[in-house]
Amino acid sequence: MVKVVAAVICFTLGLPPTVSATTGTGLLLQRAAKLSGLTARRPVQTAKVSGTRYDSLVALARAREYPRSLQRLDARPYARLGLITRDVHSRLASGAQASRAWYDPAARRLLLRRTPSAGRVTVIHELVRALIDQHFGLRRLAGLRARDRDRAIAAQAIVDGTAALASGLRAQELRGTALDRFLELEYTAGLGPGRALAAELRYLGGRAALGSALRTFPQTTEQLLHVDKFLERERALAVRMSSQVGSATLLTAESFGELDARDLLQAFRISGAVAAAAGWGGGRLGLYDNGRGDDVAALALRWDTADDAAEWRDAFSAYLAAAFAGELARDCPPLDHCWSGASDLAFGTLGETTVFAAGPGAETIAAALLVQG
Repeated sequence: MVKVVAAVICFTLGLPPTVSATTGTGLLLQRAAKLSGLTARRPVQTAKVSGTRYDSLVALARAREYPRSLQRLDARPYARLGLITRDVHSRLASGAQASRAWYDPAARRLLLRRTPSAGRVTVIHELVRALIDQHFGLRRLAGLRARDRDRAIAAQAIVDGTAALASGLRAQELRGTALDRFLELEYTAGLGPGRALAAELRYLGGRAALGSALRTFPQTTEQLLHVDKFLERERALAVRMSSQVGSATLLTAESFGELDARDLLQAFRISGAVAAAAGWGGGRLGLYDNGRGDDVAALALRWDTADDAAEWRDAFSAYLAAAFAGELARDCPPLDHCWSGASDLAFGTLGETTVFAAGPGAETIAAALLVQG
């Protein structure tokens, strides 16, 4: 998940009094400034806390930015996508426990886990984030996740990518379940795509070009993944998701970007994921109540061309086979295929639009969304 925190967290939890940067951190701040080219306008206040307190602070901060109610709501379409069979919150909490240093933009403070302590590279990475905050302001990220998920991921990724370009921090090898891999790809978007965009911008226009991305964040993960899309500021295509489909009612919907499409395939180790997602034009992931108390997830995507839509359809077929092994396909015009078995699934393509739905009543909802475009 993106590394953000709500205001006044330190006061509400009784964090130890702030101290000026220690000599060691001060030297690392100088190193971070040299590596990033961002001058330190003031010392970075630092607090060392116990591992238990550190985990609690970071987990609570993430919960404030990404409330548990929203986590539970997101867990329902994640389950329908074959990623999980239980609430996603425990996985989100475990991500917080993996870090050892974290710069808090709300309090403008660097938190350091006392034991085990963070390594030099990790601390420099967080200090670069602190320098970015001093120059460009990171409080703009607060609340963005709840308003536009794709935009929040893109914005946080360029911040983390700029820090990674300076610190040398890289993502670890993916492990665990499909959900573990999906969330890890989201958590570390800055260490891969974010770092790549930062490097391209610096190559093309030096630190001024990179600064433009920190001043005006990428608006979509498509802009994050393609420097030309970022420079052109290409916007996402609108995707409509009906509030009512027959007796089914839309409960929630959020943006589903190119990085999400790529990550979903990569979570199930589908080859060609990058190419299959590259023609993304716009997308939304919605959750419907089918009128009988059952959840139905709907993923509607618009592609740049019909060929891009067809390429996604082929890769998505491999994902379906991996995520829903044993389901029986049948024809169900105007959709491409429907599947019956342990899960009700439906997928359709119409021109540059693809729709996937999962859950009781998936066929009806997918057909309605496909026709409306």
